[in-house]
Amino acid sequence: MRFYGLTDVGKKRTDNEDRFYIGDAKGYCILADGMGGRLYGEVASSMAVEAVSSHLEADLPGSLGRLERNEQASLLVNLLDEWIRDANAAIYRRGQEDDRYQEMGTTVVVLFSLDRQIVLGHVGDSRAYRFRGGELAQITEDHSFVNSQVKSGMLTEEEAARSHQKNIITRALGTASKVKPELRVHQFQPGDVFLVCSDGLTDMVPDSEISSILARGGTMKELARALVDAANAAGGRDNITVILAEGES
Repeated sequence: MRFYGLTDVGKKRTDNEDRFYIGDAKGYCILADGMGGRLYGEVASSMAVEAVSSHLEADLPGSLGRLERNEQASLLVNLLDEWIRDANAAIYRRGQEDDRYQEMGTTVVVLFSLDRQIVLGHVGDSRAYRFRGGELAQITEDHSFVNSQVKSGMLTEEEAARSHQKNIITRALGTASKVKPELRVHQFQPGDVFLVCSDGLTDMVPDSEISSILARGGTMKELARALVDAANAAGGRDNITVILAEGES
């Protein structure tokens, strides 16, 4: 799988609290969005990316490739669950040890590619999408207050998109001593494009426009720039980070 990532401070913020990392050799990417409006969000997002990438680089079993495909995915799900929980514990511990960091937190999305499969782990409202055959599908579920209201039938999708409470997240790294990551395994097909992004993109650009941009075609660098430019053109109220991943044909 091939990756390309781009981050931008946006039009309203002076600091960028988003962080991302691409592990090309092992086929993964990580994105973290430090919690907006909180102290030292950039510290939390950096810690999350560094903690998970360190595990993926140092602790991923060399025997993974010798397992059956389903066994690979199952093992990786268990490992990502453990490593994301470890990152949460480290961020939370930093906050307990130093009052300056007490309220920091971050989202995280990890995408790891296997043979015709991807394993996704995430916490918070940063997202992953799959673009296939001209159709865009969100493949993570927002851990947010308004999404819980949509699921309960209290809000429609349209009302949720307009809600002033849409940035209240119900799960994050570092805000509690324990966290429950959401782990999923998805199949991918030749031609699939995956998008991992912070809410600086999705709060400003509707899914229909994201889909239209991806449908234009072009290099991943060109598409990433077009997505960031669209978010800034719509106001750029937050930091914007996008990572695009293409499956091998």
